[in-house]
Amino acid sequence: MTADGFDNFDYEKASEHISESSRRHYWAVAIGLQDVDGLNVSRYLRETAASYIKGEKTIAETGELVRAYHADNANETCAEADLVSQRIAELLERGVFYLAPEMLSEIHRYLFQDLDQDIYRPGEFKTERMVKQEEILNGDSVLYADPMAYDMSLRGAFASEAAKGYTTFSADELKSFCHFIAFLWQIHPFAEGNTRTVAVFSELYLNYLGFDVTNEPFGEHARFYRDALVRAMYRNAPAGVMPDGSFLVAFYENVLGFAENNLSREDLVCTPLFENPDLLRNVDPKEALRRNASSGSSF
Repeated sequence: MTADGFDNFDYEKASEHISESSRRHYWAVAIGLQDVDGLNVSRYLRETAASYIKGEKTIAETGELVRAYHADNANETCAEADLVSQRIAELLERGVFYLAPEMLSEIHRYLFQDLDQDIYRPGEFKTERMVKQEEILNGDSVLYADPMAYDMSLRGAFASEAAKGYTTFSADELKSFCHFIAFLWQIHPFAEGNTRTVAVFSELYLNYLGFDVTNEPFGEHARFYRDALVRAMYRNAPAGVMPDGSFLVAFYENVLGFAENNLSREDLVCTPLFENPDLLRNVDPKEALRRNASSGSSF
């Protein structure tokens, strides 16, 4: 074929060339990530997603159906999970990505645009630093960034990341990527939905870098993912607990198909905080989930 022969191909919609395996992947990730916040999608959402996976409906058509369904069922307990899952699948299909702080805000705005604006404040930074008790920390919280530092922290993190030249992810490169993702998560700039936002960002970033992403980790181990982010950024010197990114690296090794690591939440438990709850650092030790070490720390 001559060089001129290649010019006979027309530009076509990217959505018309998506494989069934890719469509299945989008929904496995979208649905699985709802487990981060203990949410479950409805049977209707699963049935609608199946029609997209089979190629019977477009992602735009499933979006119209899902949003119409919840407009008619305002008290449906699965509304958040369904609506956000649909938006995640839309973003993953589009594959939009730009390595800039604004990308993180745009993902959050897009994912939560269908929910209560006063609660989720899509795309907007919150104005007060929060704490969130964690099971694996016996009720302690990661030290999240103060709103005063959001802009500085994000600009610095993205500038540093942009200077990297990833190849096929050596061990050090993957460790560096995971630290970047964990740092973004620790900033925690949004009122709700930070983990889902960062997870979608990371998948879009990996796609942008040219990597294939497997279904199973995000689809089946979303709770492990959040706990791994916690362990990657939790620091408590008196308890002898330092940030440990190895769990997050193990998760992303599975995401990238580099390994088949066992992802057990039991491995993430900070035992010293259960043995001595008085070591809780970022919340009042009186708020420990278990005051008696003999009560155990199993999940």
